[in-house]
Amino acid sequence: MKRRKAIQTITLGIGGFGLLNYCTSSPKAYHVLEEKNQKLVALLTEAILPAKSEEFPTPESRMEFILNQIGGNMSEEDFEVYKQGLDIFQGLVERTFLKTYEALDYDIQKFTIQRALGHPGELGYFMRKNREWSLRHFMTSERYMVEYLNYEFIPNRYFGCVSA
Repeated sequence: MKRRKAIQTITLGIGGFGLLNYCTSSPKAYHVLEEKNQKLVALLTEAILPAKSEEFPTPESRMEFILNQIGGNMSEEDFEVYKQGLDIFQGLVERTFLKTYEALDYDIQKFTIQRALGHPGELGYFMRKNREWSLRHFMTSERYMVEYLNYEFIPNRYFGCVSA
């Protein structure tokens, strides 16, 4: 009887080991933006929603948050569309105004953002993603969640002797 149990255990162990070797996962490629593109995205997101880090502190900067979103949540195809939208935006601004986005005055920067948000295709996708991530970064700050959403970080809070 003990011999049968030992053979069953060994068989299950070998079968499980074989199954684990069969199931391989390739590491996901981490998408990276170049330094100049990171600066442009940081300027765009700051123009979309100014960061008030003193009033609404977050554990990471907005650019770090966006880089985490790009690296962790985007498929290869989505990243390519995002990158194409970034390239289109840079090209349009430089061809239209003969300046980089950083050199434009504030009103023209706002105008270019508003026009790009309504654009279909890669450019619109790029701008909508930046707006979405800017809002998400703000709305996940602790102060916003506690004071405006009345969120409690402790789930299933217990109120002991509370009169009904």
